[in-house]
Amino acid sequence: MKLASLTTLVRRDLFRTRGALATSGFGIAAGTAALVFFLALGLGVRTVLLGQVFPIDQVELEPPKGDDPGLLGLLFSAPPPGIERSDIDALRTVVGVTGVYPKLKLAFPSSARGGKELFGYDVGTSEMIADGIDPALVKDELSTGTVPFEDPLTKPGPSCTTDGDCKAPQYCEITSGTSAGTCSDPVPALVSRYLIEIFDKSLAPAHNLPPIGNTLLSKASGITFAMRLGESLLGKSKHGSPRVVRARVVGISKRAIDLGLTVPLGVAARWNKEFAGEAAANRFSSVIVQVGSNADTSAVLAKGETLKLAPKDTRARDVSVLISMTMGLLALVAAVIFLVSASNIAYTFRVLVTERKAEIALYRAVGASAFDMRSWMLALALVVGVAGGTVGLVVARLLALGADSLAASKLPDFPFKPSTFFAFPWWLPIAAVTFAALFAVLGAWGPARRAARVSPASALAGL
Repeated sequence: MKLASLTTLVRRDLFRTRGALATSGFGIAAGTAALVFFLALGLGVRTVLLGQVFPIDQVELEPPKGDDPGLLGLLFSAPPPGIERSDIDALRTVVGVTGVYPKLKLAFPSSARGGKELFGYDVGTSEMIADGIDPALVKDELSTGTVPFEDPLTKPGPSCTTDGDCKAPQYCEITSGTSAGTCSDPVPALVSRYLIEIFDKSLAPAHNLPPIGNTLLSKASGITFAMRLGESLLGKSKHGSPRVVRARVVGISKRAIDLGLTVPLGVAARWNKEFAGEAAANRFSSVIVQVGSNADTSAVLAKGETLKLAPKDTRARDVSVLISMTMGLLALVAAVIFLVSASNIAYTFRVLVTERKAEIALYRAVGASAFDMRSWMLALALVVGVAGGTVGLVVARLLALGADSLAASKLPDFPFKPSTFFAFPWWLPIAAVTFAALFAVLGAWGPARRAARVSPASALAGL
């Protein structure tokens, strides 16, 4: 049968049996809408949770928590358990690892105060939590033109004895036990998106402070704040003499510590050596291992176990499994709808074949083949499936827009609240319409074969 003839038959049947076909297509549209809506919701939630809240492309390993002296270690300068450089090298040999980046916590008390230019008055914390990371880990996150995230003393200024000897915004960096120092730029620091979200959605409203999430980088580029090293509300470090340094927030990074500041690794090592001793500077507190895919995570965890290192946070894996299970369950619901729709299509086409038995026999008698009759029915089902899938796709998109609108107006602001809860990658509409067409064709397969087996002689004899 020629394509033009097949098109004519399908177009005629769409008009003649539009009511029955529309009823059959309704189930396909409902299944497609459910599938697209649930998958888009799951993908959107996954993007937020595993992209911003719990990064899934990395594993952070650390020594067992039971070996960590915690806060008492800061007060009494007890060296925390650490990761040796040999362990870092061993992790780099694991198959699937794309990068290994050590981290180093500050192992001494410190505090910070500043922000008058942002808030109108100084704010601060009597106990500052901070760590250091390899600048290479965040190189791609920081936009061009920002202050370099590196130890300022890699490019030291002139000698000095007071801040007045340095040209602003530099200050005089004088290490404990020395009488002269070096002019240094403010130490660059990163904050986490988590900290910004907590501040904007919880702390700022409670203290009548402006939210800073959208303006932090532009406003803070020329603003410094003071960090007091070696002393905090809880006490002093036994090493070194407490002193004040200047720092400046230069970016927001998902690699930064959740609550606190993150400085370049070299700065953290230098400060730890001064205020906590040599061991605290040379042994890392944790290590971030980046992997090429989720499948490579198990090999990293196995290698970490041999090195007596445990994952710091398993929430990313737990959330990933939970989202996958939920998406699978919702997709199963959509599949059930598709199966019911396929059954409905099978019934509709069986009735159609029975009603058109004489017509089919006539076509066979004038030369149409069994393949032509089967193609006729399957092409009609394919059109119904594609049309139903397209309608379902539009319905799902409208439902997603409505849900986002309700969420924006009814849900209060909360950390990491996205502008949309849905993600529609390019492949989702194609996959949805393909599934719709597939189930429609599967439903019509039996009736199509029945139409192909109609005997011209026996059918015409019954007229």
